Amino acid sequence: MLLALVDLYEAKRWPLAIDDSFDPVDVLRYAIDELGHTQSELADLLGSRSRASEVLAQHRALTVEMIHKITEAWKIPADLLVRPYKTGRAA
Repeated sequence: MLLALVDLYEAKRWPLAIDDSFDPVDVLRYAIDELGHTQSELADLLGSRSRASEVLAQHRALTVEMIHKITEAWKIPADLLVRPYKTGRAA
């Protein structure tokens, strides 16, 4: 019963999880656009505004440490951020 409630909650809060065509940057943009977070908050989590901009522009890949910080602060399921995606350069 509890598992069903958790699944329902996550499906409502994270509709992108249903669709496999998204990448972690899409999840971050969704959190910023729809869940009330800001790019400034992301910059605080990642250590600088330039790093947040590089991640959102897909010039820098998310690291495990970045994913952990975002997951803890924004309560985003880690499996949504651990997906492979193309960047302009390697992490």
